[in-house]
Amino acid sequence: MTSSEPTKKEILNRLAALEEENQQLREQVEELEELRKENKRLRAKLRWYEGPHTPPSKDQSDQEKSSSSDGDEDDEQPRTDGGTPGRKSGHDPEWRDAPDPDREIEVTCDCCPDCGEAFDESAGVSPRLVEELPDPQPPEVTQYNRHHYECHSCGTETVASHPNCPDEGQFGVNVIAQAALSRYDHRLPYRKIGDRFEQLHGLELSGASAWHATERAARAGRYEYEQIRHQIQQADVVHVDETGIKRDGEQAWIWTFTTENHTLYAVRESRGSDVPAEVLGEDFAGTVVCDGWTAYPAFSSNLQRCWAHILREAEDAAEKQAEGEPIYRALKQLYVALQTRLESDLTVRERAELQRVARRELESLIERSVPDGPVATLLGKIEGGLDHWLTFIGEPAVSPTNNAAENALREPVVLRKLIGTLRNNRGMFVHETLLSLLATWRQQGRNPYEEFKRVARDNEMISRAQAVPAVASSG
Repeated sequence: MTSSEPTKKEILNRLAALEEENQQLREQVEELEELRKENKRLRAKLRWYEGPHTPPSKDQSDQEKSSSSDGDEDDEQPRTDGGTPGRKSGHDPEWRDAPDPDREIEVTCDCCPDCGEAFDESAGVSPRLVEELPDPQPPEVTQYNRHHYECHSCGTETVASHPNCPDEGQFGVNVIAQAALSRYDHRLPYRKIGDRFEQLHGLELSGASAWHATERAARAGRYEYEQIRHQIQQADVVHVDETGIKRDGEQAWIWTFTTENHTLYAVRESRGSDVPAEVLGEDFAGTVVCDGWTAYPAFSSNLQRCWAHILREAEDAAEKQAEGEPIYRALKQLYVALQTRLESDLTVRERAELQRVARRELESLIERSVPDGPVATLLGKIEGGLDHWLTFIGEPAVSPTNNAAENALREPVVLRKLIGTLRNNRGMFVHETLLSLLATWRQQGRNPYEEFKRVARDNEMISRAQAVPAVASSG
């Protein structure tokens, strides 16, 4: 063996070093694989929160960027107001109207608190209005002796009624109204509703009793729910949208049908065209403002597709594919130009001509040759809705966006996060009924508490057997 040849010991040391290096590389490969998985998960999450179908209210990135880009980064100062609510500096204040006092109390002093010198008379008065709530009152227990009568002529039996005595249960109209408001306006769990009644009024109310009181409010308000449905069926324009909700852990959908003065929710196991056909009626003659979901063209040909959706999708396609940038820019310019043009008082003929010109603009976009990908998908959507993008030009009462329906779904979405799942058909019934009543009363400027008391006093409570949605199909 020559001196230049490695010894056995050196070979073994090199093998050991190579094995160690190999092990380190394996560990690095495993780390890279974990990072790839994490990167894939985060990218999917980013697409969910910043995708084209994400409502603007959930996409905070632009707002955060705009709020921090007013000046140079070096010039930014940290907030010192503690994030308190109210008008920010630079905005004129807006004061509440001072109420008229129910009583006046003279607050006097006899002597100087420092030296004890007696005061002769007051040197002036500094009025201060204080608004206070009276202490919560304990419950009043009333026994209603309902008399029974039998008609001697026809034999009909009659039980006398009283507006403050519900047809069933031992809780009065105020308890029913407050239970419904606590659940669907204040978003309290039923157990907390019971705690609130006991803490404030000394009324023992279990979570189950709070649920039954809320259900009675829904059954009492169902007649008004059907009146809202009738009003929407007669409307010229209805904004429609839907979002997912769970029923006993299974997929269901909550639909909203919104007009200027009425909002109706319907919880169904179907996301198909059978739901708008049931709610609006198969002979509905108005215009439906909607997104691109296939159930809407299957229901009606008189649609207005939402421009907010298509503009978000165009912006998303432009970020993913260079060919999308001029298309997004052209769509946005067309939309802004149409909005500006419609601000003037156009004649029917001028509107028709504007509609023809705008359609030609959309057709020119569709004719562009682009490679397969997000932009091709976008152009396919524009072409598929070509008859429905410009309805708002010819019909002044129609909005080009479906923001009204998306706004109407915000409250159900918040409740969905809190509730998790509706348990059964009775839960679906209560959910859609009370949400519809509250949303409609708010639109009309009515006091929900007074309205709940009114419907409870009407004593038109339907039976529990009727308290299920009309349709629960899986279409």
